[in-house]
Amino acid sequence: MKYTLTALAGAAALAMMAPVVSAQTPPAQSDPVADAMRARGEAYRRGSDEVQDPEEMRTTSALNAEILEQNDLAELQDRANQRAHAKAQAEYQEELDLMEMETRRIEQEAAAREAAYKAELAAYERAQADWRACVGGDKTRCATTPQ
Repeated sequence: MKYTLTALAGAAALAMMAPVVSAQTPPAQSDPVADAMRARGEAYRRGSDEVQDPEEMRTTSALNAEILEQNDLAELQDRANQRAHAKAQAEYQEELDLMEMETRRIEQEAAAREAAYKAELAAYERAQADWRACVGGDKTRCATTPQ
């Protein structure tokens, strides 16, 4: 019950403030620069037109439009740079993947060559041992056909 009264009191306070806020809000004027700046989250408060010189207002409006155009161009450039970076990163990753595959292939070929070398070396050492034994008189280890 205590929370209900607090909620009602808060709602009543907000309801009482609403007319004050709407009374302070200036009539909606279409200002594309102000709308664009607000849409971007920038703080923008338009001063009273009575205290601004018309030439100053034109200059300010032109400068604001130029700034927005530069911001738009910078944002487009930033997006293009992000796309180029993502493309370069993907190409780099592809190159890394290719290099890794090539490294694995080379390592497998080297392992196969090493295994073949060791097998040939073992066969050579057996043949040398048989030859030495044959020369030493063990006729059972003599080769039947010359190699």
